[in-house]
Amino acid sequence: GGSTTGTTSAPTPTPTVTLDAYGTPIVFPTTAPQRIVSLTPNISEMLGALNLDSRVVGIDYFTNYPADLTTKPKVSDANAKYNVEQIVALKPDLVLSYGEDTKLYDSQLTNLNLHMVDLPSGNLTQTLSEILTVGRLTFTQDTATKLVNSLQQQINTIKMKVAGTTAPKVMIEADDSTPGKPYVFGGGSFGDELLQDANALDIFHDNTSGGGFPQVTDEAVISANPQFIILTEDPMYGGNVNAVYTRPNWGGIAALKLHQVYRINPNVIGRPGPRLVEGLQCLAQIVHPDKFPGPLPGYCSGTV
Repeated sequence: GGSTTGTTSAPTPTPTVTLDAYGTPIVFPTTAPQRIVSLTPNISEMLGALNLDSRVVGIDYFTNYPADLTTKPKVSDANAKYNVEQIVALKPDLVLSYGEDTKLYDSQLTNLNLHMVDLPSGNLTQTLSEILTVGRLTFTQDTATKLVNSLQQQINTIKMKVAGTTAPKVMIEADDSTPGKPYVFGGGSFGDELLQDANALDIFHDNTSGGGFPQVTDEAVISANPQFIILTEDPMYGGNVNAVYTRPNWGGIAALKLHQVYRINPNVIGRPGPRLVEGLQCLAQIVHPDKFPGPLPGYCSGTV
């Protein structure tokens, strides 16, 4: 029978993800891995949140958080080229990747008899499941469960604060390096789910192309007329709030008229890891400022 008590603040248990990015069952080790290589920044952040920093022996070029991981050997470069020989030389007993980002290297590493796991990309809910999966892979299930329960409670608290508000129309931009054709967070992306949790409407919710990150046109943005525009990219790729006000033909968009163009630290809203809940806090507070007294947390505008 259905519950009559409405929503409860108790965290919902999230099952671990058991298939990898290629739909293959994940092999869980029988002993705790001692030498872990992380091939993506969000995996590094999961490992850091599980207090596994001392067991990480290699990271990718873009890992910049937590700080103590940044001193580890880098196994890739700025062009996302990975050094397979270097990875092998580190003698890892677990290599973790995400979202087929290392598709070119995954099978090579597997063929070299390394325990390679590439986790599937997904939304916020799936990210929580994957933290539990990493916990299971690294024998830190208790830490992972505590972390996920805490993150789920933070999500529930934010959702309760914005409940009953009017949902504004929002666009989250991922990349504007091609003028007139921005990439945005669309349906199926974690950004789309963050907007739902923040009680806002993703103007591109119905566009699920590009794996949840469709490339759209200026015309589509103008006709959808968002009340808020959120930038999540490096200033080099369009993440400059002031520049949005000078984009051709954007002057009539509600977000510009209302001066509601914001930028959120790409690392808390662009990485499917434990800090996505910080990204949710930033979003919810930007679009429903009356529900969150006080200034935005420092991490919203941070650079790391």
